[in-house]
Amino acid sequence: MKSLRLIFGTYNHQPEGNLPELFERAYQSAYKPFLSLLYNHPRLPAILYYCGSLFEWLEEHHPEFLMLLREMVRRKQVELLGGGFYSPILSLIPDGDKLGQIEKLTTYLRTTFGVRPRGGWLTERVWEPPLARILRNSGLEYTFLDDRHFHIAGIGPEECYGPYLAEEQGKTILVLPIRNALVEMVPQASPAEMLQSLRDLAREQDGRVAVLLVDGERLGGREGSNRICYQEKWLATFFELLEANREWLEPLTPRLEEKVLQPRGRVYFPCLAHGGLMLAALDTERQRTFQEASKRLRRPEAEAYMPGGYFRQFLTRYPELNLLYSRLLYTHLLVNQMRGDKSRKKSALQELWRGQHGAVYWHGEGPGGGIFDSRLRLASYRAFIEAEKIARSGQSFLPSIIPTDFDMDGELEYLYQGRSLNAVVEPRGAGLAELDYLPCCWNYLGTMARWPQPYHRYRYEGCDWYLRQAFLDHFFGAETQIEAFDRMTYTEQGDFLNQPFELVHLRREHEDIGLSRTGRLRLRRRDHPFTVQKRYRFKDCAVECTLLLRNDSAADLELWYGLEVNLALASRGEARLLALKGSQKKELGTERAEADKLDGVLVRDPANEVAITLESANPFSLWSLPVETVSYPPAGRARQYQSNCLVLSWKFSLAAGEQWEGKVTLRLEKE
Repeated sequence: MKSLRLIFGTYNHQPEGNLPELFERAYQSAYKPFLSLLYNHPRLPAILYYCGSLFEWLEEHHPEFLMLLREMVRRKQVELLGGGFYSPILSLIPDGDKLGQIEKLTTYLRTTFGVRPRGGWLTERVWEPPLARILRNSGLEYTFLDDRHFHIAGIGPEECYGPYLAEEQGKTILVLPIRNALVEMVPQASPAEMLQSLRDLAREQDGRVAVLLVDGERLGGREGSNRICYQEKWLATFFELLEANREWLEPLTPRLEEKVLQPRGRVYFPCLAHGGLMLAALDTERQRTFQEASKRLRRPEAEAYMPGGYFRQFLTRYPELNLLYSRLLYTHLLVNQMRGDKSRKKSALQELWRGQHGAVYWHGEGPGGGIFDSRLRLASYRAFIEAEKIARSGQSFLPSIIPTDFDMDGELEYLYQGRSLNAVVEPRGAGLAELDYLPCCWNYLGTMARWPQPYHRYRYEGCDWYLRQAFLDHFFGAETQIEAFDRMTYTEQGDFLNQPFELVHLRREHEDIGLSRTGRLRLRRRDHPFTVQKRYRFKDCAVECTLLLRNDSAADLELWYGLEVNLALASRGEARLLALKGSQKKELGTERAEADKLDGVLVRDPANEVAITLESANPFSLWSLPVETVSYPPAGRARQYQSNCLVLSWKFSLAAGEQWEGKVTLRLEKE
C-alpha cells in the first residue's frame, strides 16, 4: 500500500489581557489532558506551538507542565515551533519588532528546553510577501499556511502535499500546507473516519506529506470538546489508530525527517489570512455580496478565485483599530529613540511587544477575541502606556502639544503629552480620541462603537455612525428620548459631530488649543448657520473644555445642546456613577439613567483606583448609559461592555447673533 507522512500537532496561545480564570480553564480542559495523553504515546511525535505569554503563565502557575514538555523534547517526541513571543500579527508590526519578538521566543526555547526552533508559527496565518525575508533572517527555516492559501497562489489540490519555497529579495523559506479538510473534522468526525480520510490521501499518491495542525482548544477547550476528546476517548482512540497503522502511515516532525523539507517548487503567495478573517475584513454589505456570490458558484475550486478581503482592511473598517495601530507605531518610535540605559530600553521593549499581541487586530462572529474584546484592547493600550512611561523616565520632560498626523489619515491631529495625562485632539468633531491616565496606565478613551455586522440583520440592536470619543457636540430635537439616542434612531440637527473643525490657536507650551467650525443647524425644515468653538486647556490631571456656541442666523433659535463624553472603565461591574448636586450625591448605577439640574457627575473606577469627575459651570441634565456591542456566537446572543456614555445637556434660546458659553472640566484622581 502507498504510504503517507503525517505532521500532527497543535498551536496554543492566550492573549495578553485575558482573565486568569480563562488561562486556567484552557489549561485544565485542553492543554494539560492533551499533553498528558500524548506523553503516554511516546512513539507518536508531534509539533507544538505555545506563545510566550502562555509560557510565562505556565511558569508561574503550572511549572510541572513545562517539566513534562521538557522531557518530551529531550526524548525527541515533540518539536517546538518558534514565532513572535506575544503572538503578534507579524506583518503589522515594524521589522525591528518582528525580529525582536522572534528572537525573544527563540532564546526562551533555547534556554528552557535546550533547542533552537527551526520552524515558526504565524498568528492567524496572516501572510504578506516580505515575511519570507523576515522569517529567514530570524533563523527560521519553515512555516505553515492553510492549503487554501496555496490554491489561491496557483497550487492545485493535487499538488498541495509537501513544502514549497516562498521568496523575497533572494531570501527563501519553506511553507507547508495545513490540510484544512482534516482540521475541520477534529473532533466532529469519528477517529475511524479521520483514519479513512488519511487512507484516501495515501491511495492517491505514494510519499505524500499531510499536515494536521489544530488549535489546541479544539481538543478540550471548546464547548463539548472535552467530553468528546477525553471522557469519550476520541483522542486516545485516534492516537491508537495512528500507531496501529504504521505500515502505511508515518507520523513525524520536520526536525526528525529532513526528507519532508524537500521543496516541491516555488510559490508566491498574495496577502492572505485564514479564511474566516479574509471574509470578516470586508465591510458588512460586501460580506453579504461575497456570500451570495459564493452560493451561486457552489464549486469548491472557485475559492481559489475568491479570496475575500485583505487583513489590513480591518484597519479601515474599524477606526478604533487604526487608532490602536497608530499608538503601536508611536510607541515604537518613542522606545527606539531611547539612548544610553540598555536595561531601561529592554524593559520598554518588553512592554511594547506585550502590547502587540495579535488577538485584538481582527473581528469575526463570536464573543471571544478581536477588537470588540475590551479587556484585550485596553491591555494593549496599558502596555503601550507603560512602555512610554519607561521611555520618559530619567529624561527631562516638558508638557506640550505637538501637531502630528497621529492616525495617518493625511490630516494633523494634536497630541498633548503631560506628566499625568496624554490626549489626542481630533479635528474631525473637535473631540478627544485618546485620554491616557499615566498613573494607572489606562486609556479612558479606548472605546469601541457599535459598528454594523452581518449578523445584525437577525435583530437590530442599535448601531453607531461615529466614534465614541469625548467632548462631542449634539443638537437634539425637542422630543428626543434617551431610548432613541441609545438605539441611534434619533435625528441629529447639527453637522458638527464628525465634521472638520479649523484650528483657531495653538499654544504648545501653554497646553492650550482652540478649534472652531461654522456649520448648520436643521430646525423646522430650515438650515441656520451656526458656530461651535472649543478651547482645551490641559492641566496636570484635568482637561478643561470651554465652549462657545454662536447663532449666526437671522432667526431666534430654541436649542437643546448635548456634550457627549465616553469612558472605557476597567470593570463595569465594580464601577459607580454618582450625580452631584451641591453637597448631595445620588447613586445612578451603570444602567441607563437620567438626572436633572446637576453640577457634576462622579465616576468611580475601583479596578484602577481612579475617580473621574465631570463638572460644569452651568447646571446640566444628564443621560448615562452603557455602550455594549452585540455578537451572535453559536450558543446565542452575547453582549460585551465597551464604555459608559455620559451626555451633559443644556436647553437655552439664542437670539440672532447671540452666543452661549459653558465650561466642562474632566478631572482624574487616584483614590
